[in-house]
Amino acid sequence: MPKPSIWLSVGRWAAPRVNGAWPTARRPGAPVAPMGPPMNWMRCACCSPMSNRRSVEPAFEGPESGPLRLKPWQRAWVARQLQTLPPRQRLWRLLVLALADGTPERYRSWVEQGVGGVFVPGAPDEHSARLVAQLQLHARSMGRADLLVAADIEFGEHTGADGLGFPNAMAVAATGRVTWSRRMGQAAARAARRCGVNWVLSPVVDLDLNPHNPVVNTRSFGADPVRVAALSRAFVQGLQGEGLAASAKHWPGDGVDWRDHHLEPSCNSLPRDVWMARYAPVWRAAIASGVRTMLCGHIGLPALDDGRSRPASLSPVLSTDFLRGELGFEGLLLSDATLMAGFSACGPRWQTLPQAVAAGCDMLLFSGQPELDVAYLERALAEGRLSWARVNQALTRVLALQCVLGLVRGPRRNVTVPRANPDVAFERAQEHQWARECCAAALTRVRDFDGLLPLTPQRHRRILLVEEGERYTPFGQPLPDLRMAELLQAEGFVVTRYRPDTLVDPDLHDVLIYVLAREAGMCRGSLRLDWKRLHGDTARAMERHWHTLPHLLISFGNPYHLADASGCRCWINAYSPVPAMQQACVHALLGRAPWSGRSPVAVGAAMAAWGPLR
Repeated sequence: MPKPSIWLSVGRWAAPRVNGAWPTARRPGAPVAPMGPPMNWMRCACCSPMSNRRSVEPAFEGPESGPLRLKPWQRAWVARQLQTLPPRQRLWRLLVLALADGTPERYRSWVEQGVGGVFVPGAPDEHSARLVAQLQLHARSMGRADLLVAADIEFGEHTGADGLGFPNAMAVAATGRVTWSRRMGQAAARAARRCGVNWVLSPVVDLDLNPHNPVVNTRSFGADPVRVAALSRAFVQGLQGEGLAASAKHWPGDGVDWRDHHLEPSCNSLPRDVWMARYAPVWRAAIASGVRTMLCGHIGLPALDDGRSRPASLSPVLSTDFLRGELGFEGLLLSDATLMAGFSACGPRWQTLPQAVAAGCDMLLFSGQPELDVAYLERALAEGRLSWARVNQALTRVLALQCVLGLVRGPRRNVTVPRANPDVAFERAQEHQWARECCAAALTRVRDFDGLLPLTPQRHRRILLVEEGERYTPFGQPLPDLRMAELLQAEGFVVTRYRPDTLVDPDLHDVLIYVLAREAGMCRGSLRLDWKRLHGDTARAMERHWHTLPHLLISFGNPYHLADASGCRCWINAYSPVPAMQQACVHALLGRAPWSGRSPVAVGAAMAAWGPLR
């Protein structure tokens, strides 16, 4: 009896050859006849069980080109894994689980059951690096390849790594130079590697088309498809040039809807021709850059999905037929977090989880109960809602990604030879210098109608500073206080922090400065200016001091606040509250550096959409 014929290519399903003939090719995304667990002995599906014809053992049809292209020995390794992995471990390989709220023993049990990857939440640091190193040693002790280790490293205040304060994507876009995006990718890769991460879930290639969207905004390279495509391509090249995997997100494109798909399924409602003109060039650029993975969002695109608003993570039309068949993506497709409401609101988990794999997601991000999720996949296989052919196709991409990242033992050596140990001190110094220079190049003076700038201690000695108070990450951790008060005091200004009982009086203050710091992030609901929080109570929320004192407003985040403060005469967009940006902003306020940034979004157009300019 012949061995199982299960070989799959990464780009498209390759059926086994029988007597020198290939079965008829199927349309991408078309249903595949269910296959039993590959470890069972069975004949080729093209042969009758009673046939006396000898089936030919196929050669592995692994990728020889594209972002997951393999060397001959790597293709042989993938072939062996496909032939020998037990069925349940194949399903575990499709999971990426978060190292959060668990114990080292629990994480080791995941490795023992065959988990494909882990995710480091928050900003990777020395603590997470030690935990990852322990899990990798455990995997090696079992004879496994190293784990895929993912992290969101987008920079800005919320998602940095290794203490590196690089500004966010919108700040990089404001510089207008692809050099900074390439260096941003390079810095992300270096910081990730120092923390044991080999897979960075960046860049965000969404277009920031809706000022109300709270989750794209400063995470995006802006609204111009040409600029976003160029900067995304440079980021991927910088990051993957360091030997890691990037992940362009969020397919098929966020930034049109005002809703956050962490809280509700969202929709890219653009007509087909508009989407093809705006978003398609960005995705084509990401694919052309050789991006190894993409993150599939819980975002619908009815114009390309026969009018259906189901999220791409559940749509074979979007995530297989179009992404792979039309755009030609041959890398690994990771679902966005399956615990998000944008996914969980679409049906019971026993139904949606295997549906995501069948639709084209090769790996599934996050699980509250991974053992139960694997059981759901097994149930779908038994009921014919998911095929082993599709599981093996996804598994092939997982194994190929491990190979290209150097996580697999090579021939004639214990482990794949790693890169030479970098000079970490030199790397960090260089990255911090890059961050300072990038911040200085991003600062954007939106308006200064009365010629207030530059500030001087002689003319503007007494500053009244209005800030938002305590700030928190999307996960509830407290953020450090802004340093603008102390930086200004160090330059000779006398700074008074505003309180609800503060008297705003030109006899007491020379200039009024508002400082806001609202970067985009999950589950925020809105990034709009909160006057009640700024001024302290409902009555004072209605006060405006545009005609009382010379004033300016600095936004270290959302660039659209001008819509809620249209009477403000002097406006600075600084995009990100990282320490280097605050320092650069003070230098520019004092006239020591130019305002060289250019807005990557149309602030005036956004205001026109919200109401008239004043």
